[in-house]
Amino acid sequence: RHATGTSAPHPPTEPGNGGGSAPGRLSLSVSAASTPGTGGRGRRVSCTVALAVAGALAAVTVGSAFVFDLLPGSSGDAGADQGPSGGQPEPGTVPAAYVGTWEGQASSRESITIPLGTFRVTLKEARVGERVGTLRHTDIFGGTCDDVLTLKEVTAKRIVTTSVGAPTNRDVCNQARHTVLLTPVGDDLVYESDSKDSGRPEARMSKIK
Repeated sequence: RHATGTSAPHPPTEPGNGGGSAPGRLSLSVSAASTPGTGGRGRRVSCTVALAVAGALAAVTVGSAFVFDLLPGSSGDAGADQGPSGGQPEPGTVPAAYVGTWEGQASSRESITIPLGTFRVTLKEARVGERVGTLRHTDIFGGTCDDVLTLKEVTAKRIVTTSVGAPTNRDVCNQARHTVLLTPVGDDLVYESDSKDSGRPEARMSKIK
């Protein structure tokens, strides 16, 4: 709304040089008429000035936002830097380096070291809670026992599984549920079981396929 008063409005600004504004240039005219306030106190600025000030503030705000958006570390810049994980496994899944068949000689860790025969572990891709592989234990007499491994946890250093005897095992096999740690060491994979009934076996296995 325009302020009321006796001052006459300024005439429109004439184009310079008699030929109008040069192409591509914007010509802006601001009228700063003002009138005395009620009771002679203060002065009231015309609507034209108020609009001009508001427009200038808006231009500064937009320009600042544009500049800050281009600065390194700004929110727009940060989003562009975050690309795909580059082949990193999803949380709770088995890294590809574990997948395959591993084999090595096992021994007991209870009291004295006793040879236990050959351990063969076969691992596949799986998520936490899914079946991740099997263990076949061939003892020094040629007898076999099979365990089913279920993925329990994936950490930066190892995978943790829950192991239980397969239903098809012989009566001499340990069927009790226990925890097995599988830890990469160089090019090998170390198997560690917490089963006291089985002698808390450990095996350092090499990848055979």
